Amino acid sequence: MNQNLLQLIELQKIDTEMQKALQSRKELPLRLVRLDADFAAVRKALEEERGLLEAKNQAHRELEEALRRGVEQLRKSRDRIHEVKSNKEYQAMLKEIETLEQKRGAVEDKIIAILEELDAMKASLAIREGEFQAVGRRYEEEREELEKRIGSIESQLQERQRAGESLRERIPKNILKRYDMTKNVNHGLAVVSAWKETCDGCHMSIPPQLYNELLEETEELMVCPNCRRIIYWYDQNKEHV
Repeated sequence: MNQNLLQLIELQKIDTEMQKALQSRKELPLRLVRLDADFAAVRKALEEERGLLEAKNQAHRELEEALRRGVEQLRKSRDRIHEVKSNKEYQAMLKEIETLEQKRGAVEDKIIAILEELDAMKASLAIREGEFQAVGRRYEEEREELEKRIGSIESQLQERQRAGESLRERIPKNILKRYDMTKNVNHGLAVVSAWKETCDGCHMSIPPQLYNELLEETEELMVCPNCRRIIYWYDQNKEHV
């Protein structure tokens, strides 16, 4: 394989790596934003569940206070029953005590029900807390990895750019111009391999005569008749050895 072609293959490799790095520089910050948003949503859901539990606890405290006041009022009413002087007042006090006892019973039933709800909510929240801890660990690991990749992209780009510029200085200008023109009209891909009479750039068949010429050592740069990319023969069986 002639030197110019070898240099073009290496230049294409460098340019492809730079394209991938540039794409990553655009995509990785967006992935970081989505990762933060997803974790924030999980945290918000957990905070909402904690809020529901606290609201239920507050309702329980209010019922306990209502029960305390009701028991106190019932005690006072029972104490006053001994002070009444007429049967009418006595009957009224009995009615009042009965009503207070009914209210106390209703409050106690509500307290029992809310305690059952609290037990269920606490059990559910304990599971969510454990899941959140696991999600948090994965989030921190993924975020750290993304930040490392983002931080390394600029250095990778600079390194590849220097390597590309150094290589371009060694390639004849007419060949370099041809490479750049081909790359610009083919989505950044100017040099591709061919195997089994097929171009790896457009995946179209290459005429047998042209393919046979690729197998021979020549100084001429061969071009795919379909996509006009510069092509070279490459034994893909080597990749599986």
